[in-house]
Amino acid sequence: MTRNTLLAAIDCGKSDTKICVLEKGITGETLRRDSFPTAMGIGTNGGTDLLTGVHTFSSNATGIGMEYTIGSGELPVKADDSFSKNSKVNKVCTLYGIARNVSDGDTVNVVIGCPLTIFMNVEERDEYCKSIVPKGLIACVVDGKRISFTIDKRLVCAEAIGYKDRHPECFRPGMDAAIIDIGGLNMNMTSVHDGIVVIEDAHTNKLGGRRLIADVQKRLQDHEIEVSDQQVIDAIRRGYVKQHDEEKQKYSKAVIDDAVRIFVDDIESALKKNWKNYDTLELHFTGGTSYLIREELESRFGKFANFEKSYEDARFANAEGFVKHLAGKIARDAASR
Repeated sequence: MTRNTLLAAIDCGKSDTKICVLEKGITGETLRRDSFPTAMGIGTNGGTDLLTGVHTFSSNATGIGMEYTIGSGELPVKADDSFSKNSKVNKVCTLYGIARNVSDGDTVNVVIGCPLTIFMNVEERDEYCKSIVPKGLIACVVDGKRISFTIDKRLVCAEAIGYKDRHPECFRPGMDAAIIDIGGLNMNMTSVHDGIVVIEDAHTNKLGGRRLIADVQKRLQDHEIEVSDQQVIDAIRRGYVKQHDEEKQKYSKAVIDDAVRIFVDDIESALKKNWKNYDTLELHFTGGTSYLIREELESRFGKFANFEKSYEDARFANAEGFVKHLAGKIARDAASR
């Protein structure tokens, strides 16, 4: 059976791994999205089989080998601040993300994102690519089922390139802008001058969604309003906690409003610190957290604030941009032959 060659973009963030797969068929192109928490366990013991969404994964790829559990944020090994992007958890999640989105025997061209500090150094970028995405035949076992696929072309993009390639109309020559990617753990800020990403003028800090979530959760608990991690996310998006007690529900809105305002204060301070001319730039907010606090960001930055159309679009903006960038590069290379 002849398989189409797939294009896969893997955005392995420290909170979630996002995958976009572009496939060309008889009826045209299809783009699929997929995601799971960037976390893993070793082996299948320790009660991980009781966790929702857990799968097993092993591979012959260098540095993987043994069986891992994967797919739940409750698993113990996470890509938190103690891990670099070039770590085993990132490699495992990247290859698992590919394996669960291809069929046995497929060939796949892969693009991944990397931190701007790595991207700026060509040697480090190449080593990063080789480490995370090995070239050639990859044999895996997913949930006890054997699957193999071949990684052909590989590409590494700077983190900000994804959003820019998803929205090329926003970055025409003569336009100055900033891309502010607010993810789970970090906020990445990249300037775009005259339509070109200025890698040297990029900055990262710890203003990610987990900081906001932890702050809101603590503030609510201090006022005897108990919520789970997922409930906090929903409450921030909604603006209040659904409560049987109407007074507590009303008070939760004031608590969340105050926490979000302070969080956006910190975002504005970071922009001012990094770019003296930040108030002359078109600000493009992306990443799932940006959509959770969209209302406050719009209030603060007015007509200069730009957003994705939905929470899911904000989460997958980089991955979709990456896969479009890869498709464009392959097309240009073919045309130049």
